[in-house]
Amino acid sequence: MWLLLLLKVFLIGHALQIHSCFSLAVDEDFLKNDIRVKPNLDGLGALGDLGWYAIRAALFANNFELPKIVAASPGTVLNEAGVILSCGASLSWEDGRTASIYCSFLANVGMEITAVGTNGTLCVQDFVIPFEETHATFTTCLKSGFNDPWVSRPTEHSVKTEIPQEACMVREFARLVGEIKNKGAEPDGFWPNISRKTQLVVDAIKESVDKNCQQISLSGR
Repeated sequence: MWLLLLLKVFLIGHALQIHSCFSLAVDEDFLKNDIRVKPNLDGLGALGDLGWYAIRAALFANNFELPKIVAASPGTVLNEAGVILSCGASLSWEDGRTASIYCSFLANVGMEITAVGTNGTLCVQDFVIPFEETHATFTTCLKSGFNDPWVSRPTEHSVKTEIPQEACMVREFARLVGEIKNKGAEPDGFWPNISRKTQLVVDAIKESVDKNCQQISLSGR
């Protein structure tokens, strides 16, 4: 699905604004006992869990280029131990591109991306866990306008896969290991690189939360 999504991102032109959201309303037992709400276990809370996916989506739509400035949005919700249960943030690049992310353990399930470009928009409603394991859909609207009727209306696209995404992940991991073990290849730097970039943004948002939504520069990191 992601390869076709990448093609569609290119079709919408230069990405100007991205919004990505991953939320999940957890139960009381989770809020009291899960490691994700314990400061000495997984102290980044919803930001380090759900927020990782929302941030990765925003970076993906911007060709994994790090933003210049990151700032947490007002209204972050913390538990009694100071762990993030819900937060939002804005990302901005030097050329005017922006992104907003939202993650929460308190809101209804949401797994959405909206990308607005110079030539169109792209929307995905289940970018983390597809509604169906081997089938997913997304919509694009290209070169649309407010004429009566609209010049262009949203078009739904369907993507089918032979195996679930979790199986694809294991297959890719095995391939990467096999390249090193059997062919003597150097480790592929793609995944470590984008993982580092994602974590840099996560850490910058957490820093902004701790500094009362102060803007945090990622220049030189």
